[in-house]
Amino acid sequence: MSDEEHSIPSSNPAIERVLRDPAASFWLKKTLLSALTRDPVDAANDAEVLFRLLDDWSREILEKGLR
Repeated sequence: MSDEEHSIPSSNPAIERVLRDPAASFWLKKTLLSALTRDPVDAANDAEVLFRLLDDWSREILEKGLR
């Protein structure tokens, strides 16, 4: 995403790096931009739940593939 593609200012260099990184997925950038419009605590809590769900799901798939 170019600077023109996101208009939410961030003073966090790590966030800016991800938004400018051409290797970062469109889904990640879109989701990050969406999260930045929310209450930061709510967004972080939801991200943690999403992480747990996706982590469990991926481990399940990997375990099935290894058997």
